[in-house]
Amino acid sequence: MNNLIYNARMALRDVMEVNIFTQGNDKVYLTVFPELVWEGSEKTQSEKVVQSVIDRLHEMNLDVAGGESAVQALLNSESVEIVRKAA
Repeated sequence: MNNLIYNARMALRDVMEVNIFTQGNDKVYLTVFPELVWEGSEKTQSEKVVQSVIDRLHEMNLDVAGGESAVQALLNSESVEIVRKAA
């Protein structure tokens, strides 16, 4: 778990709009707050922020659990689990 949270934090180290946390149950969660930077912008900007976050996770062989439903959850500033990317 320590390696998972470390990799997630390294992948997203330059992204201010995220919160990476664990609740002590060996799972790592991500919340995106696209409105922090894109306040007043069109929704497509929020989608770009979320897609950028997911792309950065993919670069570290990580992904979010839930696929497309996770994207919608992130757009609604809900938490989703970060998982290792399937081989």
